[in-house]
This record gives sequence, structure tokens and C-alpha cells, in this order.
Amino acid sequence: MKVVVIHQSRTGNTRRAAELIGGAAEAAGATVAVRPTTNLDYKELAEADVVFVGTWVDGLILFGHRPGDLGRVKQVPKLWNKRVAAFMTHAVNPGNAADKLAAVLEADGADVVAARSLNRRRLDADAPAFAAEVLASVSAAA
Repeated sequence: MKVVVIHQSRTGNTRRAAELIGGAAEAAGATVAVRPTTNLDYKELAEADVVFVGTWVDGLILFGHRPGDLGRVKQVPKLWNKRVAAFMTHAVNPGNAADKLAAVLEADGADVVAARSLNRRRLDADAPAFAAEVLASVSAAA
């Protein structure tokens, strides 16, 4: 299985989550590329079986949650009919930002198979677990 993990990170938490997701996918036997939104390899994207796309949760503590730097995320090429897992990192309250990111990706043609926000304090456990869940569901559907 070929996996590409794309991330847009402001403080390093989303990059760290992307690296952990990529490491978990590699440990499961996948060929993995982890890339920031500013350094994509279009051949890797075209050949990928699963693409993880991540950014951070932006907004206030209690309301206004949305995907951070959505402009950069929207610069990712259209992922028509690609199985995509949306992930985000947050500090306190993610609201429904992961669902919003999933909706943006779906509007661009992606087949979103999962969406989750990961607390920055629990990345070491939660990011690999999310990767394992996504890969298991994709493998079961194949």
C-alpha cells in the first residue's frame, strides 16, 4: 500500500502528527511519504492508495473552530476518488473543525474515509492509533 501524508503546520504539532501517522503506516508495511503542503510530489499523490491531509484547529476556545490555513490546504491538487483521511491537531476544544476539513476535501472530489482531531498532548498515542484505524478500514474495504 502507498500512503502520502500531507500537512500544514504552524507550531510543529501537525507536522509531528504527520510524522507519527507516517511512521505507523510504514510500520504496518506501507510505502510512505510525509510532505508539507509546500513540497508535494504529484507522482506520489497520483500513485497513493491513501492520502492523509492535516492542519491545525483555528478559532476561539468555545466557538469559531475551523481548519487552520485552509488556503494552503486548498492548494493541494484535487484528490478525485482518492481515499483520504483528514486530521487536525488541537490544544483545547476542536469543535467540529475536522468535519469542516473533511467537507472541503469531499467538495474537491476526495473520498473521505475518516476525520479526526488529535489533541497535541496525546499525539504519541493518538496519531498512530488513527493511522492504524484508517489503514485497517481501507484494507477491509479493498
